[in-house]
Amino acid sequence: MAVADKVFEGSCQCQKVRYRVTGDLGEMSHCHCTDCRKMHGAAFATYVGVERKLFKFLSGEDRLASFRAESGTERQFCRACGSSLTSGIASEPGMIYIAAGTFDTPIDRKPESHIFVRSRVPWFDILDGLPQRQTYE
Repeated sequence: MAVADKVFEGSCQCQKVRYRVTGDLGEMSHCHCTDCRKMHGAAFATYVGVERKLFKFLSGEDRLASFRAESGTERQFCRACGSSLTSGIASEPGMIYIAAGTFDTPIDRKPESHIFVRSRVPWFDILDGLPQRQTYE
């Protein structure tokens, strides 16, 4: 499949914000950090890394709000429905991390690891056999 053929699209729950990735998707991981857990209201959040140059908003960019956590991670979400869409890390300006559940087209990735397991909630046991990293490493 040529890079031009790799097009993945996604949106927030209310469909007001839409995005496209043209090219290869990077690593998919389950993040157990406190910031991700709080932002998603779940035991962990699943993100797919993408080179920022391959990502663009198609519509609704004016409907985005952002929040920068004390850790420095900045997250973007839809102001209308609250869907968490992307996050970025200051130390990786060329990358954007997309909330995996927001893709509308099928993606060719499966989770490769659990990260920040030092912050995992005690009521969720990780039993899937994927590598577990204490931090981002």
